[in-house]
Amino acid sequence: MSGDSQPPSLKDFSERLRAARENQEDAREIRGPSRQYGLAYRVAIVMAAGLAVGAGLGWALDRWLGTRPVFLVVLALMGFAAGVLNSWRAAQQAVRAAEEEEGKGEDRRG
Repeated sequence: MSGDSQPPSLKDFSERLRAARENQEDAREIRGPSRQYGLAYRVAIVMAAGLAVGAGLGWALDRWLGTRPVFLVVLALMGFAAGVLNSWRAAQQAVRAAEEEEGKGEDRRG
């Protein structure tokens, strides 16, 4: 180590820290809409998957047992109900996460 190099000053460090915090705030604002789109896709996929799995199992049971589309209808409705329930849970989880993040943001500012 040479004696000519000096560590950065405290003022330089404060300026870099302020710039990093501003960049973090900007990134958080950009992530907001993409999170909402992600939640919307998740809800749609969970509902469609529940319906498809229920209908597929019902169709297979009807075909295997030689029945009319009784199992198809019943299991498709059950799959739809499961999809709605899981979508509701995902939405509630996202709401709680947003509230926690909002609370942490207030703690930092206040």
